[in-house]
Amino acid sequence: MARRITPASLAKAADVNRVWPNKAIERGFVNADALDGEDVIVVRVFAMADQIVWPGERRSRSAPRDVAIWQSVVIGAARDALNDPALGPDTLLWLMSNDVRITRTMAEALVVLTEIGGLCAVRIPIGAWVLELPEGFELPAMPPAANRFTTSQRTASVTR
Repeated sequence: MARRITPASLAKAADVNRVWPNKAIERGFVNADALDGEDVIVVRVFAMADQIVWPGERRSRSAPRDVAIWQSVVIGAARDALNDPALGPDTLLWLMSNDVRITRTMAEALVVLTEIGGLCAVRIPIGAWVLELPEGFELPAMPPAANRFTTSQRTASVTR
């Protein structure tokens, strides 16, 4: 029988403070009744995205804030990347103040870098994070490409 994943165990698996899974649940990004490995990645992405303050934007870290539309787009893109049959160790999620992109290969990443030029962007290594999922937190429907992750790839990503 599979063990039940709790917000506390999700926080530990995501290597974030316990407040982040609870915030993600409150904002509707994850369902507390059906937590799985995908939610580990979503909580990590949310914790990172929620703390971004883009150049020219002013906000107090302690001020309560509503869900920004772009955060919902970021979470949706993260879930899309995790369910993409082309998911692999080089899959990246690119966050920009006015755009979110997914790249699956280093060649695609170079194209994005060329296109964005000097714009501010945050690169999230979704594929590498999938490799780091602890036992019991696997993706519920692991895409076929993700099944190609070998033990050596998993070991290499952890040692980077």
